[in-house]
Amino acid sequence: MAVARALGGLGQMRGSIGRWLSGARPAALAAALTLAFAPVAALAGEISDRASEAEQLLGQGRPADAQAAFDKAAAAFWIASPLQLRVAIFADEVKGFGNYTPHQGTTFKPDDTLLIYLEPIGYAFAPEGDSFKVRIAVDLEIHTPGGLVLAKSPDFGHLEWSARSKTREIHATLKLPLPKLKSGDYQLSITLRDQGSPKTATITMPFTLAAK
Repeated sequence: MAVARALGGLGQMRGSIGRWLSGARPAALAAALTLAFAPVAALAGEISDRASEAEQLLGQGRPADAQAAFDKAAAAFWIASPLQLRVAIFADEVKGFGNYTPHQGTTFKPDDTLLIYLEPIGYAFAPEGDSFKVRIAVDLEIHTPGGLVLAKSPDFGHLEWSARSKTREIHATLKLPLPKLKSGDYQLSITLRDQGSPKTATITMPFTLAAK
């Protein structure tokens, strides 16, 4: 099992090297983000009410009260939202939240290590002492465009953030050494499993392995 941590909720996170397991079973994975947790419809009214209240208070010249109402609307939205990835991109360098250099294209060499920058949203906060902790488990799978699984790594890593407040701007950086594959087109599926709720999300990132 690989573990990744970032104290303060804003630091860089790295998924340590996980073990690839060979696979040869068909997979029916979507080419876009798959969300496995429906929004909590009961909170929709609260989100709308708090947002309207914030707008009214701001118009009345009460910015502090407006901010408090807006924060309540954001918190209700966060609880209702499924686990999502606001950003999921191959990168050449990551320095911090929102501070990364995108990889040009999706082609890599056989001996490359994939660097993946992620910004999850909708995760749960678990109180721990005087802080709040976020824990997300990561599963990885490489398959052909047709769905044939070539390698997989369940529990590739566990991402953890800790902060005194419920931080909603955090990022994760996964470092993934590629297994031995022939040149060609592949897809990397990343599944995030929130450890504080039933929420999960899967995203599929196509990439090409160039010839040596």
